[in-house]
Amino acid sequence: MLLTPDKSRCETHQKIIVSRDERTSRKHCAYNPQQKYSVRHYKLDGDLVSQRKCCDFLLTNDTVKKAYFIECKGGNIDEAIPQLESGFMLFQPELAGYEFYFRIVSSKVRTLDLQKNTFRKFKDKWGSRLQYKTNMMEETL
Repeated sequence: MLLTPDKSRCETHQKIIVSRDERTSRKHCAYNPQQKYSVRHYKLDGDLVSQRKCCDFLLTNDTVKKAYFIECKGGNIDEAIPQLESGFMLFQPELAGYEFYFRIVSSKVRTLDLQKNTFRKFKDKWGSRLQYKTNMMEETL
């Protein structure tokens, strides 16, 4: 098991959890109102996962069993899809019973990228569980 509590980068009931690309200003901010949810936050790519490409972060809300795979990307969001899929495939067995969500925070979203087969197929499969924004995404858990 890789997703042990001691490897989490946040406190169990942390109020704000930030996934940030250290090379750029792109970030995902998750809010835990009244700190009522038990959360874990992992840096995947280059930390827990080094043998292959993977999405940047995984955030779990263990209270309601939701897992958020997060990729902070440059300009081509179509390239984020294989990284999200890789993270999902690697950690799905450890997250049995969880609902899965996917987040892409990129420097820009081009219409051309949204029309590519890889992106469209992933969007068709996951629907509203896939969200993307430019530069910063905020959401309440």
